[in-house]
Amino acid sequence: MALGDSRYDANYGYIWYSNNGPWATRFTAWYVPGLLYRNKGQDVANAEKAIRSIIATQMNYDFDSPWYGDYKLAPDEPNPTTEGVLYPQQIYNTYDPNWREFIGSTLAQAVAEFEHLLDPAVVKEIETSLAYAAVGAMRRNGTAPDNLILGYTNPQLMSIFTIGWIGERLKNKTFVDFANKMGTEVFELFTANGSNTFTEYNCPTYYGIDTFALAASIKYGPKNSTLTQHAPYMLTELWKDIADHYNPYLGNMVGPYDRAYARDLPTHSAIVGQFWWGMFGYEHAPLPWKGNDDLRYDLAQGPSLALLMETTRRQISDETAHKLLTPFEGERFLNKTIRTDLHTDVLRVAQSWLSKELIIGGQTVAEAVNRGKQFVPVIVHWASDKSHKPYPYGGWFSLYPSASTITSEVGAGSLSISYPNTTQAGTDHFTYMIGGIPPKWNLDGNVVDGFSKLPCLSVNVSAPGLEVQPTIYWGNNIYNHYYYNVTYVVPKNFAGIPKMSFELEYTC
Repeated sequence: MALGDSRYDANYGYIWYSNNGPWATRFTAWYVPGLLYRNKGQDVANAEKAIRSIIATQMNYDFDSPWYGDYKLAPDEPNPTTEGVLYPQQIYNTYDPNWREFIGSTLAQAVAEFEHLLDPAVVKEIETSLAYAAVGAMRRNGTAPDNLILGYTNPQLMSIFTIGWIGERLKNKTFVDFANKMGTEVFELFTANGSNTFTEYNCPTYYGIDTFALAASIKYGPKNSTLTQHAPYMLTELWKDIADHYNPYLGNMVGPYDRAYARDLPTHSAIVGQFWWGMFGYEHAPLPWKGNDDLRYDLAQGPSLALLMETTRRQISDETAHKLLTPFEGERFLNKTIRTDLHTDVLRVAQSWLSKELIIGGQTVAEAVNRGKQFVPVIVHWASDKSHKPYPYGGWFSLYPSASTITSEVGAGSLSISYPNTTQAGTDHFTYMIGGIPPKWNLDGNVVDGFSKLPCLSVNVSAPGLEVQPTIYWGNNIYNHYYYNVTYVVPKNFAGIPKMSFELEYTC
């Protein structure tokens, strides 16, 4: 709350944070539950002002637009336009359709927890706003320019919760029926292949949002809602899987990641880490130092998440909690299948191997469209400096997803990667990012040169027929991670399937 207090503009009722403008609508929404919980001095008055300021940004003026019922990212940005150059519609840039879900679910939380503190007129305004948001959200089905398919897990769960909650409150059967249908389908997709996996799989940031939505459904959702009924099982199974992927010694979740900003949790924040903090204490959390810029960004949601820590903890067994907190000895191997939708048999496979000091993850995927830079199909973590506390300083290298069809095989200390469909763009090279090199190793005169010399890790690379390029550090940054670029080029006259193999041994 101290962070929110320092950013709050009481004149306008918004949180100061640059997000298409100097104020952030979503950050303002997340601040509201904390104000109401604290309930001191002007807190309730500030919360009500913030709520009205948020609702004032809702775009209800164009029923046929993809942003109908959505909230602006910033109150002073122009409205998106279908014509002209002022602010042309561009999803996730000039508008973000998921703001309906982020903001709507938090307004529902504020009423569910603190209606007794709020002016009835403000509550009525929230209800009206959420009805608009529900109408806009119900029309999202993945049709361009939107991309909310059933398997886009984190906004889908927030959407189902919010629509069901406002539907029950307003006795709107259309809302209720829609939420129940979607709640059933998302559960069927989660359980369809026996793996209990969300389609948006192994995402350290968005697993935090999934946890919020499932816990909110348990705590606030209508009791007869299908999502409310299925949420306890899904939340329990989600955290079992998180625990299986987590290495408490390194403070990292093994890959691969369908979506990730943080490649290294102890130095770059991911929202899921706040649940360790809330349930077990900051000293056990895979989070960076409290002044870290990435953490201060994610902590904007802290007041909202804090209200759901007890609910989440009750769904986590003692066995799972032990895995989340206790470094293990020996090895662990995971093989998970991920289903894309309910209407095809398209599956992806995620394999992971974990030891105490070294973890490896890789995904096999065959798709037509590249997933972009948030996709981490292959990643290796190791303790590059064991003397660093509270976690070892973490080295990592990952494959940049230039290709959309990748075959990965993970074993004990081994990894292989190939491009079986060479007709696709991006299969003419393998580009790796290497990060987490300790200061002392550099200052002692060592220099990263491909995989030939890394701190505490021996790497034997096999790349038949490929041509390794000079290592480049200058200008390389992804989501605040600086990295070395190591690229192997597939020559134009190459015949066969490009493949690379790695034998990895921890040496410290």
